[in-house]
Amino acid sequence: MKAKLYELMNWAEIEGIVYSEEDKPGTILGTKTVGSSTLYQTFYPKAKKITLILEDKGKRVAMDMADEEGFFVATAAGKKVGAYSYEIVTKEGEKVVRKDPYAFSATVDQAEIDRLYEGTNYGVYKVFGSHEIEVNHIKGVQFTVWAPGAMRLSVIGDFNNWDGRITPMNRVGNSEVFTLFVPGLDATCGYQYELKAKDGRISVFNDPYADREVTKERTVSKIYVEKEFSWNDKKWIADRKVNENDFKVFAWEESKEKNAVVLAKQLKEQGFNHVSLPAFYLSSNFYQMVDYFKDEKEVKTFVNEMHKAGIGVLFNWNVAFCHGLYKKQVSNFFISNVIYWIEEFHMDGLIFSELASLLYLDYGKAEGQWIPNIYGGNENLEGIEFVKHTNSILTNRNQGLILLADIDAIWPKVTAALEDGGLGFHYRYDTAFTRDLLGYLKTDPYHRSAIHEKITSRMGYAYNEKFMMAFPAKAVHDLWDEIPGDEKDKFNTIKAAFAYLSFLPGKMLSGFNVPSEFEKGYSALVKKCHELNSKTDILAKEDYNDSNFSWVNCFQQKECTVSFLRKDSREEGSLLIVANFANDEKEEFMIGVPYEGKYELIFDTMEESFGGNKKITKEAIFTDENGWDGYAQKINVSLSPLSVSVYRYIPFTEEEIYTIAEKKAAKIREEIMAEAKAKVELLKKIRGMK
Repeated sequence: MKAKLYELMNWAEIEGIVYSEEDKPGTILGTKTVGSSTLYQTFYPKAKKITLILEDKGKRVAMDMADEEGFFVATAAGKKVGAYSYEIVTKEGEKVVRKDPYAFSATVDQAEIDRLYEGTNYGVYKVFGSHEIEVNHIKGVQFTVWAPGAMRLSVIGDFNNWDGRITPMNRVGNSEVFTLFVPGLDATCGYQYELKAKDGRISVFNDPYADREVTKERTVSKIYVEKEFSWNDKKWIADRKVNENDFKVFAWEESKEKNAVVLAKQLKEQGFNHVSLPAFYLSSNFYQMVDYFKDEKEVKTFVNEMHKAGIGVLFNWNVAFCHGLYKKQVSNFFISNVIYWIEEFHMDGLIFSELASLLYLDYGKAEGQWIPNIYGGNENLEGIEFVKHTNSILTNRNQGLILLADIDAIWPKVTAALEDGGLGFHYRYDTAFTRDLLGYLKTDPYHRSAIHEKITSRMGYAYNEKFMMAFPAKAVHDLWDEIPGDEKDKFNTIKAAFAYLSFLPGKMLSGFNVPSEFEKGYSALVKKCHELNSKTDILAKEDYNDSNFSWVNCFQQKECTVSFLRKDSREEGSLLIVANFANDEKEEFMIGVPYEGKYELIFDTMEESFGGNKKITKEAIFTDENGWDGYAQKINVSLSPLSVSVYRYIPFTEEEIYTIAEKKAAKIREEIMAEAKAKVELLKKIRGMK
């Protein structure tokens, strides 16, 4: 090595590079001015010879080996640094030419890092991860990642033989953020990060902001490439709003109908206005911290087609693996992930799946596996704050976004507003009722009387929250096979269940499956249920008004029947719903009613158009003054097996009241005359005896 070069060497710095312990390699490698010349320094393990190529000058300079591990140096006249590259010959004779990553000054704005540490960098995915950019007219990829505990961090891949010594990244300031621009890379390169801790241990991990790719050798991160997509939903997004009176969600199962255009048409015809994607559809791998930020064209296509048809899209976001939330950088990561799916994929709402695991420290854990919070309780204070923070940001950033809580635990005020101490969700899954009803439907009708409370108990708490009776596809996937009876019985049971849910207070998410031969009738029934809900205010607008509902009779266990009212404040138009979950017909079945008048059958799950055998007539049933079920009036109805019927209350007209009064008067007169006649006859008889 030339003496002059030897004097320019900072051997402590070179040692940091050679031993792969330097966290700011850009201050050593690359170029620096020395007098009227420029010093070039590079490190490539196993290099036998390296030649500096001064591209602007068309010159080649043989570099001196400063350290036999592969540290090379050279000087060139002039302070101005033009484009250059290195020609490397390894000890095995392989020759490669590479541009110097440390010749480029790409970095991360300190403001971005500050917001990350504050937990408010909601668009962090646009900066962190890997992104194709251009620096000084040279295309390449900038890698940026937060790596707490790293003494040194490197990006590794095929482009550097997966050797963490070759491309160490630069720490940004005194933060735990590392970044590096690697020129010449494109989206075909897989990569990972190699972290060297202060104790010398080396670990490799995938980029949490990147999609993943499984190769023969390993699972690697894929370089993010922003793909062009032609959205057609600008007006949809601009006009989007939460309509709590008309919210009908279909739980889509991918295996049923994969064509988005066909599915959108089917949902529109049936009256659905939202569809929820199954949890696996986005296929984020929460265990390996990869695939959080996938760029799936098929997802965008699906959402776009739904929006064109007027259907909103909800997605399941599993929070069970949101750990380390006490660090704002971690909570920021998860919040930004939700924002990514909503804003980049135009989602209309999300379902926080497995929310209880985030709110409770001891959820699913045995004694000794969890530590109480600072107040000695089992509430996860960081998890609660994370949920509130997320919902606040989502609501403020995205007009008309719907937030649903899938929580299988007792937790108060889930759907209360944030300013009222709630969690800020629009709806909460009623998972307890889901299990109860599914269990009831799977029970033989002969034995259902023993578990009658499973279909009635929810009304004891139905108004504590804005509940949604959620029956996701996975919960009902095998329901058909588990329902007792023949194919017709199964079909009638499914229809009765859907109708019963439709007319109970609360919204519903359902994806009940029926065989193809029953789809026409089932679709017609779903459409009719949705029409009744949309066009009947006491159903759509009064779901969470406790004065709108009252049981008529919920104690007929042996009969397997229930009856209830959805009441109008004016009485007229109130609906009487009667469900018969027994597999037998009930003729002249007596039901008590509060209002004197007529009850017109407007819906029955056994109608011919729904695949049944019943014809709906306009003939109304008149009330009878001989009361029943604690009411002064009653009606007699005919109930088909495994069915739900809906009757609309119609007050008597003045003419009908007059006619009824005349009939009553005539009847009274007849009774008085008969009584008088009987008395006269009795008197004659007595006198004759005398």
